[in-house]
Amino acid sequence: MKLSIKKICDIFKNNSMLKFLTVVISLCVLHWVLIHSYVYFCTEFSFWGLLTHFFTMGSPVCQFLNYIQFELSKNYISIWTAAGIAGATWLITKITG
Repeated sequence: MKLSIKKICDIFKNNSMLKFLTVVISLCVLHWVLIHSYVYFCTEFSFWGLLTHFFTMGSPVCQFLNYIQFELSKNYISIWTAAGIAGATWLITKITG
């Protein structure tokens, strides 16, 4: 079975669960990359890292990485909250309906 780009786009467009999973997985991967980038560029797990962190903590790059990963984690929580509410609403309408 050969899948064309158009067929893949149609499948993706019509499947809400696939969209949800893509967003969740993308957020998780991006958050992981940002956290590890922050650790690599801004701090080190050693006594020397503790000393140098006093200088790197205020750098624009470190501030940006930390801010973006924090905002992503807030959005991740909001997405799961919305999914829980949508799932509960769907279940209630199926039971009562």
